[in-house]
Amino acid sequence: MRQGQKIADGWKREEGRARLDDGLHENQAPTGTSSLEVEAEVAPHADPSAAHECRRTAIAWLQEQMGTPLPRRATAHRSFSCTGGDSAGRAVRLRDERGDYWAAQLERTPHKGQATVTEVVVAHPEGSSPMVRIEVVDRSVIPTDPTGEYPAGMLADMAQRVPLLQGGRTLSHTPIVVESAETMQGFHRMLVDPGRGMPFAVVSVPPDIDNLDPLERQWVSLARSLAGLAIVWVLPPKMTYRLSDLVTKSLSVFLGAWRFYRPGFNHLADRNHHPLVLRNRMEDERGVEETRRQFLNMAIEERMRAGFDSRLPLGYDDLVREETAAGRGPARLVAFLRGSLRSGAAESSQPEYAASPAADSNRLLTDSQQDQGRVVRPTLREPAPAASETGTEMPDETGRTRHEAQTSTDTPQTPASRYEQTRRRAVRAEQERDEALNRAARLAEMVRALGGNPDAVTSLPTAWEQFEPWCEEHLGESVALSRDVRRELSDAEFEDVGLAARCIHWLAHHYREERLRGGNPHRHGPIGHIGDEVVNRPCDADCFECNWGGHSHRVEWCLQCGTDTCGPRHSLRIYYFWDDETQRVVVASMPPHRKATMA
Repeated sequence: MRQGQKIADGWKREEGRARLDDGLHENQAPTGTSSLEVEAEVAPHADPSAAHECRRTAIAWLQEQMGTPLPRRATAHRSFSCTGGDSAGRAVRLRDERGDYWAAQLERTPHKGQATVTEVVVAHPEGSSPMVRIEVVDRSVIPTDPTGEYPAGMLADMAQRVPLLQGGRTLSHTPIVVESAETMQGFHRMLVDPGRGMPFAVVSVPPDIDNLDPLERQWVSLARSLAGLAIVWVLPPKMTYRLSDLVTKSLSVFLGAWRFYRPGFNHLADRNHHPLVLRNRMEDERGVEETRRQFLNMAIEERMRAGFDSRLPLGYDDLVREETAAGRGPARLVAFLRGSLRSGAAESSQPEYAASPAADSNRLLTDSQQDQGRVVRPTLREPAPAASETGTEMPDETGRTRHEAQTSTDTPQTPASRYEQTRRRAVRAEQERDEALNRAARLAEMVRALGGNPDAVTSLPTAWEQFEPWCEEHLGESVALSRDVRRELSDAEFEDVGLAARCIHWLAHHYREERLRGGNPHRHGPIGHIGDEVVNRPCDADCFECNWGGHSHRVEWCLQCGTDTCGPRHSLRIYYFWDDETQRVVVASMPPHRKATMA
């Protein structure tokens, strides 16, 4: 009888070991869904540069994984794409009225039929705290082990530099030592909470151990590898006894063992569903690493089983599509309309202010025909014939026009009549300018209704030689460059020409629109529409006078890129002021640094 009982007990022990191994090794490569997602939110009290710091951490991780230097565009947090070995890295950034969105992807193809993509999104929606989302997608023919692709170390570095929240609580990336009765009470309350969604990895401290340093390194490594997926708790010996009293010894953890408590744990739980790893299985580094990977597998399994409802619907592919769409139809339409407005303004600047059918007809002529018809357009009273019908009549019309022009020249004009003529032309020019601005505003609303961004810049200059022509072509109606700026551009050494262009674009649109609405857009701080590295600040001791339009204007604000200690390659100042008369922003100076003695 006793022998049969021993055999039965042996079978039970063997069955328990088998179920334990199943619990540890099951779902080494989770199936069903091929996507793992983790999301965190920056705490409201974080520094304004939190999103910039998160992007910087992600770029450092990407470069480490690629093993090759990334393009300069990557360090400027701009869109880029590069390859190295069996990896491909890429990023995209989209900034508009909705906020600042940046996403990067790392794609690995180590073997034929294997492909995994790790995506990192840092989003700063307008009016909300920045958010971070990590997604690991397995695109392999045969599912692979996801533990090696999850960037837990990167998320832990972010949480170390920026306060991150997950589920309303601080994201845990370090082990939590339970040293007091109050902490033990809170730990037990969360452990048995039926609404707990985060797994707990609980480590017990062996009794009578002199040197805890090696064990502490193991705990820190475990907490970093489980960042965003599980919380690591450390129980000293006296706290393991308290836990055994609360949940029974069979569900507790003690004597240096580790236990993984899945969500849904309670006092009646199946102990094999919450695997226990004894200390003798972690006697060397290999055993510790194997246990760490097993815990990471179980944490990933729980996250994938629970599913995920992301608060960030935009990922890398979505941002690429939006960036591409912004550079196509609506942006091209806006560029065409701006070109039309500029050509219309150029035509209206000619000394002709009386509309006539001939003028409308001449707009349909080719460039060479316009050059021929420009002489006759001021005085024609009848529609001009088509070019194919004017073979013999054009000389007669031209001769008659010259005769009328000569007659009008011979007629004496008094100063009063000349003044009145000039005044009427000035009034007409102002009316045409206002009409053009109104048409541009209506067309911009049409573009917004189509889902586009009328302020989107289709292309930015890449060299200082292109900067002035680019400003005149795209922003000439909103921004003016002073003579000092045009001279400074010829010797400019600042490396990021695109950043300087985005600063001018911000002045031409966001700043100017606020001015036209009667507001005061001056604010001291980073400009989110451009980048965290650009700060709008008062000039203080660097204020100076700028002669513009026959008047002296005081320059009191500037956009600062870089710091005062940087050289001309990494530092730039854009001094500007608002001209009420022309309703434009005037850029007064663009030096690398302006000393107070220059004012």
